[in-house]
Amino acid sequence: MSMRGSRLRRTCQNETRLNDASDKVTSNSRLPLKHAMTTLKGEIDYSKLKDKSVIITGGSSGLGEATTIKFASHGAYVTIADMAVDAGQALAKRLSDQGKHVSFVECNTTDWASSVKAFKHAINFAPTKTLDIAILFAGTDGARKGLVDEMLQQPEPTLDNEPTPPITKAIDVNLTGEYMSTALALQYFRLKGTGSSNIQGPQPKKCLILMSSMTGYIDLPYNTDYSVSKYGIRGLFRSIRSQAHRVNARVNCLLPGYILTPLTKKVHQIEDPNEPSKATGYKLPWAPIEYVVDACGRCAVDDQMDGRALGVFPSGVVDIEEDVETGYGGHQILKVMEQDGFFDIPSLFPKKS
Repeated sequence: MSMRGSRLRRTCQNETRLNDASDKVTSNSRLPLKHAMTTLKGEIDYSKLKDKSVIITGGSSGLGEATTIKFASHGAYVTIADMAVDAGQALAKRLSDQGKHVSFVECNTTDWASSVKAFKHAINFAPTKTLDIAILFAGTDGARKGLVDEMLQQPEPTLDNEPTPPITKAIDVNLTGEYMSTALALQYFRLKGTGSSNIQGPQPKKCLILMSSMTGYIDLPYNTDYSVSKYGIRGLFRSIRSQAHRVNARVNCLLPGYILTPLTKKVHQIEDPNEPSKATGYKLPWAPIEYVVDACGRCAVDDQMDGRALGVFPSGVVDIEEDVETGYGGHQILKVMEQDGFFDIPSLFPKKS
C-alpha cells in the first residue's frame, strides 16, 4: 500500500469528517450510516478562503451562484465563468458593489480556447496571480429521454437514408466540458504565483471539486445522455484523485440528489419543493441548496478532504466512503436513497430485489 493510500485510510478511520463535532470514530470502527451525515452547520473555517483565487464554472445561477456568494463573503477572489452573460455580470457587479472580490468572464466550457481564456482571467484577477480552487458546476440536464426511446422515435430503418444522430448535449457539457476544465485546473495549479516563494514549509494544496450526481450510481433509463455524463465524471474522479498530489492538489467529487435550482425548477416546472414535479407527477425529495454550498466549503478549506465522494441528500451530506481502499460507494448511496424516500417513487427509482 502506498504512503498516500495509508494516509487516506487513516483519515477515514480516525475521524468521520462529516459528523457533528461530537461524533467521533475510533481507529478500528465505522459509525452507522445515519451518524455519518450532517448539514455542516458551524463546522467549516471559512476564514481560510480569504484571498484565495477561485474559479467557479456555471457560477451565474443556482449552485454556482450560491457558492460564489458564500466564498466571496469570506474574502475569496471569485471568478464566475459562465455562458449566461447578463446574469453573471449582474451578480459580479452586485457583489463587487458590496465590496466583494468578484469578476465575470464569458466561458463556454465545451470550447477549449474559451475555457483557457476563463482560467487565465481568474488567475489575473487574483492579487497572487495563481489559482487555488476550481469548482466545476457548469452543466445541463440533457435530452430528458432514454436512448432506446430516442431511437424508437426515428422513422423505420432503411438503407436509403440516415437516422438523426442522438442528442449528446449533456455528454458534451457535463462530461467533455468538465474534463477540459479539469485539465486546465491541473495545469494552472502548477503555476507559481506571487508570494509563493515566501511561504515557509509545504505549499498549501490546491483544491478541485468535481460535480457528478446520485444518478452516477443508479439506472436512469429516461435520461441516457445525462446518466452517461455523470457516470463519466465518476471515472474522471477515480482516475485522477490518487495522482493529483503530483500537482500539489486535492480532488473531491460531489454527488447531489434533487436540489432546487433555476435549472431543476425549469425541468420540473415548480417553484416550491413541496409542489409535485410536473415532469414526473410526484413530490420529490429535495435537499437544500445550502448543503451543496457547505460541502464545497468543507472541501475547499479542509486539507483532510482528499479523494472523497460526498452525497448531498435531504437528510444531509454523506461521505459515501468511496475512498482509495474501499473503492465503491454505491451501496451507501442506495441506503441513503431508501432512507430519504427515493424508492417510494418506484416508477422513477425501481428498487432492486
